[in-house]
Amino acid sequence: MCARHALGFYTPFTAYPYTGEAVPCPGCCADDSWRLGRLDRRFKRLPTVACGRCGLLYTNPMPTDAELDTYYGQFYRLDYQAAGSGPTARHLRKRRHEALYRANHLEGLVAAEASTLDFGCGSGEFVGLMVEEGRDGHGFEPGELYGNHAKALLGERIKVDGWRQVSYLRTFDLVTCFHVLEHLRDPMAALAQMAARSAPGGLVCVEVPDLGNMHPNKRFGALHFAHVLGFNHHSLVVAAARAGLRPRKVVSPTGIIFEHGALADEEAEARKGHELTRQIYGDGRIYSNYLSYQIGKLTGANRRQRNPR
Repeated sequence: MCARHALGFYTPFTAYPYTGEAVPCPGCCADDSWRLGRLDRRFKRLPTVACGRCGLLYTNPMPTDAELDTYYGQFYRLDYQAAGSGPTARHLRKRRHEALYRANHLEGLVAAEASTLDFGCGSGEFVGLMVEEGRDGHGFEPGELYGNHAKALLGERIKVDGWRQVSYLRTFDLVTCFHVLEHLRDPMAALAQMAARSAPGGLVCVEVPDLGNMHPNKRFGALHFAHVLGFNHHSLVVAAARAGLRPRKVVSPTGIIFEHGALADEEAEARKGHELTRQIYGDGRIYSNYLSYQIGKLTGANRRQRNPR
């Protein structure tokens, strides 16, 4: 990526180097939204709206597939994780810890010999853990730096390819997707692909950042170019319902293990999602309230709110 283009991701109060296109809600297709903010956490111009039906937050105009491919292929790891030459030791330790945590919630739901597919597997820690536990673990990752690292460790179990391009001639007992969906401009198509790749009776486990968390809430500090979508519990459930999935187990508000089946009342779920978004973001104070979040972070108040006695 040229220096001028890279600089466009950092200079405050300027627009990001993309054109994009206006889109309806990526999570439920409603063509009804309200303006949430015009700046992101870098004080760069990034238009964010909220769906008037399900409450999903999304960048609009939305970057095109080609623009996102350019960003993720050339800039994302350095921009988002300060990684220019593959995963760091600190990153690998953190991802290993997260993989162990996530695997614990599968006990009793996934057989010891189950086949698994990690959708956007990063540096491969979850796939590696599945193999260690005796499962038939597989994964794919579009980014070459992290994908090649995973492939070097796990061989043909890893494919370095994008989610629209990757191909499998089989289905899996479990499909997982950890902190990937918020990066995709078409979550319904991605969820439909996860559902199609999970076997009859199989499960789909999705985890995304929770932008429906009341206390603490980053407000505009959660908005940035890499996350084109912002889910709360209900907007995630609605998007999954469009792919024929319904919650089987709720690990956290936006960490859900889904099974195949119709959602009982999508309209009610969408209404709850929009009401929650209005409650958190509808006061027009996403910028001033960010100061309260930062103060709470420094004083430890945020941790006390997350873990009340």
